[in-house]
Amino acid sequence: MTSPLPPLIGIDDVESRLGESLSGAERGQVTSLITFASAKLRAVVPLVDLRILEGTLAPDLVTGTLVSAVTRALDVLRVGLRVRSEQFPEVQTTYMDASADIVWFTSGELADLSPSAGDSGGAFTIRPRGIW
Repeated sequence: MTSPLPPLIGIDDVESRLGESLSGAERGQVTSLITFASAKLRAVVPLVDLRILEGTLAPDLVTGTLVSAVTRALDVLRVGLRVRSEQFPEVQTTYMDASADIVWFTSGELADLSPSAGDSGGAFTIRPRGIW
C-alpha cells in the first residue's frame, strides 16, 4: 500500500494570495480544500508530479492554479454554500442549485497545465479521449 502524496501547495501559499492569516475553523477548511484540490488536480492532469520534477511543468503555474481553486472554494464557504446573493437593509437571500464541485478548475487553467501547452500541433492536435 502506498502512502498518500503530499499536497502540492501549502496554507502559506493561500494566505499570501489572500493577504491575510487564517486561523481557527477557516484554517482547517483551507487545509482540507488544499488536500482535496491537490488530489483533484492529480486526477485530471496527467503525471503532474513527474512533470514538475522533470522541469516540463512550471511549479509556479501549478501553485497558482491550485491557489486560485482553493480561494474560489473558500469564498464559497465564506459567503455560504448555495448563496447566490444577499441584499440589505432588508435581508433577502437568493439561493442557487447546489453544485457537486466546491473545488473546480477553469478550462483555461487546465489548458495551461496540459502536456501539450505551448506545443504547436499544426492545424489541430489529437489528444486521448477523456483527458482534455
